[in-house]
Amino acid sequence: MKVLIQPLLLLLIICFLPTAIMGQQRFRAGVILGLTASQIDGDRSAGYNKLGLQTGLRAIARLKGRTEASLEFLFSQRGSQSELVKDEFSNFFSLTTNYLEIPVQWHYKDWLVEGEGDDPDYYRVSFNGGFSYARLMGTKVNDDLSAIRVVAPDYLKKNDFSFLLGANFYANRYLCFTFRYVRSIGYMYDPRDWDPAPAQSGWNSHCLYFQSAWMF
Repeated sequence: MKVLIQPLLLLLIICFLPTAIMGQQRFRAGVILGLTASQIDGDRSAGYNKLGLQTGLRAIARLKGRTEASLEFLFSQRGSQSELVKDEFSNFFSLTTNYLEIPVQWHYKDWLVEGEGDDPDYYRVSFNGGFSYARLMGTKVNDDLSAIRVVAPDYLKKNDFSFLLGANFYANRYLCFTFRYVRSIGYMYDPRDWDPAPAQSGWNSHCLYFQSAWMF
């Protein structure tokens, strides 16, 4: 948990900077609410069938020109599911993994919107890339068979490192919509770590994030 505490404290400090500092428009902070669509390669499923909740905080620091850097602290539900809607005639399974996640990103902005009166200018779109660290906090398995239940939760790695790519659209200066692709760099379950291994195929997670954010 020490890995999570320092970035969280930094994010909270940015969120509660004095109004005079925030007024300089160098820092912005906001709240995030969204959905995730996930799948895991190697677990007998295909398709982004597992839907989950995502919520958290975002802090943005303006760099030079059209560039920004951001830090987020998120609760993210990932996992996998055999199908989007359960079919009583099929072998249904669902795995939910709950993570505390810290993405660090670089943004490039475009499409300048000029402010009116005292309202500052802002950019309507931005494209971003970066890396994310996530800590597994818990799992839930709903499995008509037993293969998924054998691996989760005891054989899953607690730490996850991912790369991410995304895009943001600002409906106005405050309301932002984000699409993001996130893929784990390594395996969340690696059979080479166990002897004997409960399953022979490694598991690799990848997700789609659909976020809405209100930026102050």
